[in-house]
Amino acid sequence: MPETKPRRGFWTKSAAVATAALTLAVSACGGGEDAQTGVGFEDCLTEPTTCNSGPRKDGGDLVWAVGGKWEAWGQADIYGSSLSTSIINQPLRPTVFTFDQAGEIHYNDGIYSEAPELLAEAPMTVAYHLREDATWGEGTPIGIDDFIWHWKATSTDETQCAGCTPATDYGSNVASIEAGEDNTVVVTYKDGYLDSEWYAAQVITHPAHIAEARGHAGWRTDPAAMAASVTDFSENPPLDYSAGPFKMTEGALGEYAKYVPNPEWTGSQQSTLDSLTLKYIEGADAMATELRQGTIDGAAPSSFDPEILDQLADEPELKYTVAPQSGWSHIDANFDNPFLAEEPLRRAIFTAIDADEINARAYGTAFEDTETMQNVLFRPDSEYYTDQIGDSGLGSGDLEAARTILEGAGYTWDGDALQTPAGEPVSLRFRTGIEGEAFTPIIQDLVITYLGELGVEVTADPIPAGELNSVLEARDWDLILFSWIETPLFAASALDYWGEGNHTGFQNDEVDAIVGELATTLDRDRAAELNNQAAQISLDESVQLPLAWTPALVMVNADVVNVRDNWATTMRVFYNVGEWGYLDENAE
Repeated sequence: MPETKPRRGFWTKSAAVATAALTLAVSACGGGEDAQTGVGFEDCLTEPTTCNSGPRKDGGDLVWAVGGKWEAWGQADIYGSSLSTSIINQPLRPTVFTFDQAGEIHYNDGIYSEAPELLAEAPMTVAYHLREDATWGEGTPIGIDDFIWHWKATSTDETQCAGCTPATDYGSNVASIEAGEDNTVVVTYKDGYLDSEWYAAQVITHPAHIAEARGHAGWRTDPAAMAASVTDFSENPPLDYSAGPFKMTEGALGEYAKYVPNPEWTGSQQSTLDSLTLKYIEGADAMATELRQGTIDGAAPSSFDPEILDQLADEPELKYTVAPQSGWSHIDANFDNPFLAEEPLRRAIFTAIDADEINARAYGTAFEDTETMQNVLFRPDSEYYTDQIGDSGLGSGDLEAARTILEGAGYTWDGDALQTPAGEPVSLRFRTGIEGEAFTPIIQDLVITYLGELGVEVTADPIPAGELNSVLEARDWDLILFSWIETPLFAASALDYWGEGNHTGFQNDEVDAIVGELATTLDRDRAAELNNQAAQISLDESVQLPLAWTPALVMVNADVVNVRDNWATTMRVFYNVGEWGYLDENAE
């Protein structure tokens, strides 16, 4: 299943190189499911935050397969905002927090000396306390210039970064950044702007001094130089810096990256490995084959053929687990398409599609307890959960109800072919990733069948591997299937999914007002209420059809310890990559 991260103003969907220190309990989207399929991870049911633990021996070259091609190395622009780019950079990038499997936030104790501190509400002012020994892996401390560089890169302001297409709009809400006492950076946000999840801001991405060393010394005052530095980070591998437990020694775009431990890293995640290699392998089948052959040590594909599970179960030297994770799959309508600009057609299409059957025939073959989503933001065990689908008919597979909707709006049929009220045959292009995927071909065929029965001609147009973000940005689709990757943070959901500039082209004044109010409240309960309202409007307007929290697979060699899945981060298993290692069987 192709996956991507929403464009968070605070980049809050990104995970971090995290530690067990500096924790904060967070009321979240709901916990992971108390169910799994697999062998060797049984303790994850009762001890999800510490399962598959064990003493690590020193040394070893661990090779891990990643399933998504990355289009860029940098993290500041839209081309580097993909989940694949985040994963390939996770061993070294300066992410400052993550969530564990219990929904608790953990701050990166290799960068922060303590949790962020809210100094004032009007205007919102936050102090970020940096460790004095936190560096970029080559002696240069992490500091205020790095905050300012990130501010400019994400400002959405042509006078700050000319022609930039930022991954987030974080910088657009910043008024000033100043040095505080005791190695603290103080960020003052624009007057009137508030965020109920202020404590979870991703405030740095790249080292400002490396931008200068690469030839962009004018980034502070020249918006063209600033933009050039963003492009530079995007196009070139980060071989000259690290703010994580590893340093990259070599890499090829979309192919592999090799890491060694970062000797300057002061965080509590300290690697025992000699090296870590992340390499792209297309498809879970190929990953499982290489795992059985011993050429890789593990993989965590988000899509896989359930027959793999039988093969893994027959291998005593391997262990694996399957459980619902952070991705939620959905089918979206592009409002730029003249057919789909009409709400009755969107509603009829999403009524004709049978979500229960899709989930059972696709995801259910891998995880039989897969449930159809009834809320696009919160899981059933969240205090903020409400049933947003109800008796709307969305996802019901009720063909007669779908035809009735169309007839009421003046649509007709010429034989079996659906025609608009103006007599034009309805045809659509349906896009999703197919390469290396097991679930999406099933879903694609079912959707084409459902809509064919409705009289809609659907042409399948697969998305090439690694190009989902580009396709979304260009709105190069009519209907599209992919997964958003979620964490327990939700305050910016209405903005990202349905606000100005969203990927579907949907615009609604009431949603815009909700987005505006969300930017003026620190009340998390109110933020949840508002986001639920925006989600309900989007469903009432048939913007998307939610399907399921998708099951995901982790498979590793039996001697690999401290690898465990994590529904609460976009990074899944990579949230604690610095702790991975090989079991020391001689430890007492």
